[in-house]
Formats: sequence, structure tokens, C-alpha cells
Amino acid sequence: MTARHWDCDLSLRYNYQPSELLDNFEIEDGTLSPVYQSSNNHSVEFTTRYGFKLGEHSTGQVYSRFFSYFNSPEDSFFLDYIGGYTGMRSYPYFALSGNTTGFSQFSYIFPVFTEIQEQVGHHTFDKLFLRLFGEVGNGWNGPDGTGANLKTGIGAELRFSFNTYYLYPLKFFISGAYGFNQFQVQLPDEFITGNSSNRVSYGREPLIHFGLTFDFEILNND
Repeated sequence: MTARHWDCDLSLRYNYQPSELLDNFEIEDGTLSPVYQSSNNHSVEFTTRYGFKLGEHSTGQVYSRFFSYFNSPEDSFFLDYIGGYTGMRSYPYFALSGNTTGFSQFSYIFPVFTEIQEQVGHHTFDKLFLRLFGEVGNGWNGPDGTGANLKTGIGAELRFSFNTYYLYPLKFFISGAYGFNQFQVQLPDEFITGNSSNRVSYGREPLIHFGLTFDFEILNND
């Protein structure tokens, strides 16, 4: 029997989102009443995760996501954001957005320490992995200033695997990332910034993410 050296997950989802957003207030018969703006949005989302062996103890992974509206909602509330830990973590969450978005992330993962088997209280420490990654993507039809050119970044992540109470698997991670492209985004009026221009600069700055989860990839799964 031959062992399989790769694994692939595909997901295609259509979304219909009937929404009513608070737009204004009006006075009717001496009563202040809210006025809502209706929006019926249709979108499609495609994700793929492909893992494969790169050696005896190391693996590679390619994670990609594409999102697009069929219509073009005007309110910034409906923009799809792909920055931050669950997307392109080399840029902040609000840096990359649009009515159409897409990105790919390539990872190289290898063990640093295995079979640690050290117990502290009710925690049993097991394995330590290092993940190196590079990513590319962008958002289109969003805030002014993002530009149509693809944005790139790199990063590294320490993944610490351990068990608690002899039963529950836990994962602690800490990652650092850096985006190579610097750009200024004109945020919508709904955003509040430290200056009146509502322009914010993103990119070319180190970003740190850390957390405790049950699985290293759980934040990327729907």
C-alpha cells in the first residue's frame, strides 16, 4: 500500500445576503424614526488548500482564496477584508479590501523539536514547529489608494503543540510578518482617523500575531 504524499481541500460557496443598514433618521408625527437602506448582495467565494511533502520531515502548503460580488455594493460595510491573521498577515486587517479580493500564501513547515514530553502542572509539552511563508494578493474596487498592483509579503511563525489535562490538544502560535509594498488608502468617511484627510499608510512595517487555538489552521477554516 502506497502512502499519499499530498492533500487538497476545495470549497466553493455562493452567498445571498439581504441586508438593511441604518442610513438616517426622520421625524414622523413627532417621533424620531430610523431610516434603513436595503441592499441585496450576491457573492461567490472560492478557497483551496493544498499540502504536500517537501522532504522526510518537512511539508509545504499553498492556501488561496478568491472572493467577488456579482453586484457592486456601495457601502464600505460590505467590503471584503483580506488583511490580518486570517488573510495576508503581512498587512493590517483594513489595509486590503474591495468588492473583489484574492490572495495566495505559500508555507514551508518543518519541526524544530519533537517528542519533548515535558509536563508542567496539567500541561504536557509536545512539539515545536517553524513555518516560513510568502504571500501575494490584493483587493479591487475598494477604497482609493490601494491600487491594482499585487501586494507581497513574507513572514515566520513558531507553532507550539501541547496537551492540557491529558486530553485537550492546544496550539500556541506567534508569528511575525512584513509587507514589501507601501501605499496610502483613502478611507471612507465612516472611518475615524487622527487627521481630517482620512488617509492611512500601510505596508513596510513589522506585524506580530499570537494566540492560543485548538488547531493551527482553524482561523482560516469556515
